[in-house]
Amino acid sequence: MFQHLTRVLAAEIALHKHNKVNRRGIVSPNAQQFHIIHDILPEKVFKGLREAANLLQSSSVREDSNWRKGQAIGGHELKGSGLAPWLEHVLSAAFQNRTRKATDIETLALVPEADTNRISLLFYGGQAHPYPVSTAADTDDQGDGTDWHMDGNIYLGDRWAGILTLVEDTGDDVSKLELKPNGEIATIPRAGLENSLILFQGDHVLHRVRAMASGERRVVMSLLFSDWPVRTLNPWLRRYQSKVNLAFYGNSRR
Repeated sequence: MFQHLTRVLAAEIALHKHNKVNRRGIVSPNAQQFHIIHDILPEKVFKGLREAANLLQSSSVREDSNWRKGQAIGGHELKGSGLAPWLEHVLSAAFQNRTRKATDIETLALVPEADTNRISLLFYGGQAHPYPVSTAADTDDQGDGTDWHMDGNIYLGDRWAGILTLVEDTGDDVSKLELKPNGEIATIPRAGLENSLILFQGDHVLHRVRAMASGERRVVMSLLFSDWPVRTLNPWLRRYQSKVNLAFYGNSRR
């Protein structure tokens, strides 16, 4: 018991320090890798999941902040939606084993169901505008996307973001999602990206979603994993996560 409490206390202190310094760009050089798992779901399951997700966009919550434009549906809302029957495949042992094999982390698992970020849907679209695409990207009329950022973490273990691409209907040869491990942009080919899961430590690796051009569309399922999915008791970190959830999903549940 004493050893467990000591481990938890040390993890709480380390987590608080990490969330504080990563706002200044201080991250671990050992957490810069990313993994791509192609054909993560059986084709029939993937098509059913994508169809169900497309039908839900009208019920999503929109955010137009300085750093993010897009729509989202949180995990709590997804549980009672038309997507629910397909989620069992994402929660399956086979899916989990693929993520553990790719990362070589035997304890990697989805965070608890109580966290609305465990499984969520994100929608990005292009805005109609009179400017050429190359110019529009630098105007207020640009389409959905996010600026370069790193995520926060409320778990005692390492935080892994999983992005399962359902739709990447763009005119680019590479994905709109860009990662910047070790300060270098790593582009991801768009070919074969749908039904692929991208795993990376979003609280250590800078990432962004380039702005959609007019007529472009992107739909992804965002998954949250940890190798020790125990939530912090730190009230400041939990309060910050509540504010993020409110902006993303229209509710402050963690």
